Amino acid sequence: MYYLAARLGMERSHPLSVAWWEHGGGQGSRPIIVAFDKHVCGVCPVRADCTRAKHTGRRLRLPPQDQYEALQAAQAWSASEEGQQLSKRRAGIEGTLSQGVRAFGLRRTRYWGVAKTHLQHVAIAAAINIDRIVAWLDERPPAMTRICRFAALAPANADNPGEAAA
Repeated sequence: MYYLAARLGMERSHPLSVAWWEHGGGQGSRPIIVAFDKHVCGVCPVRADCTRAKHTGRRLRLPPQDQYEALQAAQAWSASEEGQQLSKRRAGIEGTLSQGVRAFGLRRTRYWGVAKTHLQHVAIAAAINIDRIVAWLDERPPAMTRICRFAALAPANADNPGEAAA
């Protein structure tokens, strides 16, 4: 339990937290709940950023230590050079699958049976290759990555928040 207190930047007997307990979560997970006093949370100027609770203090739901350490290790690996390279390869593969689904109907099969379905998949793969060759010969640039609707709401100068909007 000490790792949780260290993660929160406090000792386990810190006066702000009033209770720590394991919650019987589903799927084998048993998260740890940390409750804080409502009187301490009530006078906090950033309470609205912390919790939506009206009559109680904040509650944190923390993963068990083994899950937390596994997540930290996975995040460290994905930030490494090897993880970045794998992510780039995966993005290329997912782009190809997306093109097959959106442009060539890869999600639905026209036939029954594994052999005929396999033949359809080989034909779609050939069609994707032909489409990419034609795009290369026409010097058509690849499509830009789509921007999610939330990101599209961000102002144009989000990279330089100190500048005024034009």
